[in-house]
Order: sequence, then structure tokens, then C-alpha cells
Amino acid sequence: MEKIPIPSSRILKEIRVRVFPLLIFVVVALAVSWLWRDRIDAATMVGHVVGQQAEVRSPRAGSLADITIRAFDSVSGGDAIGRLITTDPKIIEAELALVLAEIELLRLSMDPFADQQRNLLNYESMHMDLMENRARLGITRIRKQQAEREFERVDRLFTDGLSTEEARDRAESEYLVHREEVEVIQNLVERLESRLEHINLDDVLALWDEEDPRAASIKVQQQMIEKIKVEMMPIELHAPVSGQVAAIHKMNGEYVDQGDIILQINSSQPDYIIGHLRHPVFIEPEPGMEVLVRKQHRHRNEAIMEISEVGVQLETMEHVSSLFPDLPYQTIGLPVRIDISGDLNLTPGEVVDMRIVTR
Repeated sequence: MEKIPIPSSRILKEIRVRVFPLLIFVVVALAVSWLWRDRIDAATMVGHVVGQQAEVRSPRAGSLADITIRAFDSVSGGDAIGRLITTDPKIIEAELALVLAEIELLRLSMDPFADQQRNLLNYESMHMDLMENRARLGITRIRKQQAEREFERVDRLFTDGLSTEEARDRAESEYLVHREEVEVIQNLVERLESRLEHINLDDVLALWDEEDPRAASIKVQQQMIEKIKVEMMPIELHAPVSGQVAAIHKMNGEYVDQGDIILQINSSQPDYIIGHLRHPVFIEPEPGMEVLVRKQHRHRNEAIMEISEVGVQLETMEHVSSLFPDLPYQTIGLPVRIDISGDLNLTPGEVVDMRIVTR
């Protein structure tokens, strides 16, 4: 029996209706499988990039001064960020006034006893002149600092249109007077120190009686002046790490207690990644395991990194909960620490997707 020939148009129609859909389905399934495996596979972990953070706290109680940095300013570790004035200037001035009174009382009690002690008396007198002028220099410096801060305050008010030119000139004149007084007393102190250095102490020390109450009193007053001098020096505040100023909690002129946070510095360089393997944990993580880290970015850059430490208990995944606030329950997971490698240009605080690489 002779077969009836099938027209080629019929064959093409059959291929188009039956074969093409199946072929297209297979190609699409393969493409979707490849994309799902290598491009959009679900992350088994969510990680948080950690960078160094530091808080500058007040080492002692006092008032802040000379803080010139602002939020978002970049600082380097060790940079001076301000000063802490720990002693009330009025208290220091009162202590110096007491030292002056005691030195004056000691001076009145020093009557010349004999010609052979004249050099000793002159030496003691010069020492007392030196200490007295040092005390006066300390008081004058305090007044100069107060006048300088008052002038700066009035000058800022004048610049902002909140003060008169007369008030500004008056504050400036007072500051200049105290500055000139400091220079004069400073020169006098330097001259006295220079004269004492050129005195032949061999003869003076031979006459110096360590049991002499006047000598003991002079030493006590000298030590008191040194103590006050140390207390007058403000404490320099320095940046503990390099980074960017995230927040300033205290400003110039504010009083702070010991331990109060003055400002916070965040490093711009990431240190490591803290990842959480969601519960239930099907893969037991171990140090040395490879992890594929992928940025949550349109380019979805990724790199292979390694687990360095594994946590000992499940924790709340705070960063995941913040991404999905409508979840009716808290998400928990096993924390792992991952060393950063590769060039992903990670930013501290960034959230990344991760999955453990199984070979």
C-alpha cells in the first residue's frame, strides 16, 4: 500500500506546536536553574559588617574648652580634640593668695642676724621673690584666661549682632591688659631665675641649715606652688582612634562628670563580619569554613571569606529584625565571626548576604 505523503507545511506545524514549546521549556528551565544557583540563590546567613567604634569620656570632672571639631569631621588617632579644665580658677586663685600671705609672713620674720649670714638671707630673699612672682604669674594667667574667654564670647556675640562695639572693645582692652601683665611678670621671673643660677651655691649651701624652720617653710611653699601649677594645667583630650566624629554629646563650656561621654568616633575601615546562621541550623559551622559574602547592591559583588570563630549559643538577629519589623516573632541564629578578605569595599554597619560554601 502506498503511503500518503505528508505535506511539509504540516510537518513544520507539528514541530512548531509540539517540539518548540518543549524545547523552549527545557531552555528556560536550564537558564532559571543556572541563575538560581549562581546568581539569586537564597542566603543562608545575614551578616553585619563591624568597624571600630570609640567613645571619648571625661577622665575627671571639669568643664570643657577648645573643642573645635564637629560631627562628620575626620580625625586621626592621637589628634587633640579639646581640653578639660578640672579646677575652678577661683579656687586656684584663693590658694595662690594664701601662699602669698604665708610668704609675706615668712619675709617679715626674716631679720638679719649677722653679716656672715647675709648671703644666705639674700639667697632666701631672692627665692621668696621668685616664688612670690611665680604665684602672681599664676593668678595673672588665670585672669588672662578668663579675660580671653570673655573676649572671645563677646566677639562672637558682636559678630552675630548680639553685642555692642563698646562691650567688645572693653573686653578686648581687659584681655590685652592681663596679657601685658603676664608678659611683665614672666620676664621678671626669668630674670630672677637667671640670677639664682649664677650665684655660687657652695658658700650659700655651707650656711644653709636644713633644720632652719625658715628653710623648711620656703620648701613647703615652693612645693605648694608646684602643686597648684600642676592643678592649673588642663587635661588634653585626644582621639583614641582614627575615623569620623559620629556624635558630639558635650560642647564647650559644659560641665562634665567623670566618665561622661564627650563624643563618639566611628572608624571608616571594617574589621570583621558578624554573621548569623538562621535557626534551625542544618549546617554546623566550623572555623576555616568558606563563606560566600555578597553585597546587597545592584551589582551584587561577592567574595569568598573564611569563618574564624563560632558562637556558643543562639542570639537574636537584631539587624534582621530591623529589616523586617512586621515579623510576629524574633529571628534567632548562631553567630559566627568572619575575617574580611577580597575587595568588596565594605562599609562598617553594612548588612550583607552570605552562605556557607559546601564542596
